[in-house]
Amino acid sequence: MANFRECGLSEFIDARLADAHDLVKQLKGPFDFVFSDADKEWYKQYFIDVAPKLEIGGCFTAHNVYGRRRGYGGIGEYVEYILSLKNFETTFNTDGGGVAISYKRAEK
Repeated sequence: MANFRECGLSEFIDARLADAHDLVKQLKGPFDFVFSDADKEWYKQYFIDVAPKLEIGGCFTAHNVYGRRRGYGGIGEYVEYILSLKNFETTFNTDGGGVAISYKRAEK
């Protein structure tokens, strides 16, 4: 948190140390931006837990998806899932490990 304070961002960032499998379900929201760089096998579940709490116009981003979209841990399943959603628009930045950027267009 000291780094966030030094940058003047502490009022905008909520950083917690916990078991994400439990914590993500408990977070209240609403959120306008989520960055996930956790265990890849749970990306889909994290997204499912957070998406209803994401504001329309908000983004859910997932790191390390480039080159691993098919069959790498849970990445392939996650990517297939987000691409199937009509209320999200997803693009991929292929720099470095790659980032999936999913923009929420509507509630459903």
